Amino acid sequence: MAEKILVLGSSNVDLVVKIPHFHQPGETIIGEDRVIAFGGKGANQAIAARRLGADVDFLTKLGRDSWGESYRQYLGRHGLNRRFLLTDKKRATGMAMIEVSPQGENRIVVSPGANASLVPADLERFPHIWDGVKIFLTQMETSLPSVFTALNMAKKHDVLTVLNPAPAPSDPPSSRLLGLVDFLVPNEWEAQALSGIRLKKDSDLPQMAKRLLDQGVGNVVVTRGPQGLFFKNPHEEIWMKAFKVKAIDTTAAGDAFVAALACGLAAGKPWREVLRWANGAGALAATTLGAQPSLPRRKDLQRFLARHSSP
Repeated sequence: MAEKILVLGSSNVDLVVKIPHFHQPGETIIGEDRVIAFGGKGANQAIAARRLGADVDFLTKLGRDSWGESYRQYLGRHGLNRRFLLTDKKRATGMAMIEVSPQGENRIVVSPGANASLVPADLERFPHIWDGVKIFLTQMETSLPSVFTALNMAKKHDVLTVLNPAPAPSDPPSSRLLGLVDFLVPNEWEAQALSGIRLKKDSDLPQMAKRLLDQGVGNVVVTRGPQGLFFKNPHEEIWMKAFKVKAIDTTAAGDAFVAALACGLAAGKPWREVLRWANGAGALAATTLGAQPSLPRRKDLQRFLARHSSP
């Protein structure tokens, strides 16, 4: 039986447009026909973990609108318990407007909608949601109080915690919150925002990670896109290059990485195998347009890793 992963996070409807270039203020450009797909960091990571074979529960909040109902049915079809797919009767389902450049880079604007009304009381309604959970995974697209409450509850239930601090909050989380995090998984920009150290060269990464470790984090994994990743804990440092792929859209690559990391931890894999598994999932997700359409299935990731030597 697969180890259980509990995900708390956002659900958004993504409106994706491929554009010729990122435009300037006041400039109008013509993009390709838009693609509508389900997204949101929480939902992306929950679906990714499901596709990679994990037993997943997902706590989120949707609007009472047509998008919310469609999303609820979609998540249910992917095996996620509808009991934890909550409804806000006043706010609309969250939305994200995503521009994708020819190089596969993206710019994203999120309208949180119902995601913003996910509060600690929603977690407290389900005391048994922690039964059998081995890994708790969350992000920063829901309210900070709900993230803190969930991390605190996870530690009380001896659950390993993973925080993807995206998007980086304007005010860095307190050491009280970071001390509840076993695995912090920021990208380079988020690592700068959280550590207060500007990244000028690769040798700055260990210092940035150490500052976060000093605030109570157990392990830091910095994702670096085409540069790979950097891992640090009090005893070990690992630098790992990225797999070389043709990037089409990097929108959910980070979510695939984090979900695969959580799955590897749940399975008790060795460090380097966990990191390689996550590295491969992120690379594979970048080769397809759209957030959830790009999330790899377990067999596809296994096939990808078998064809590629360790980076």
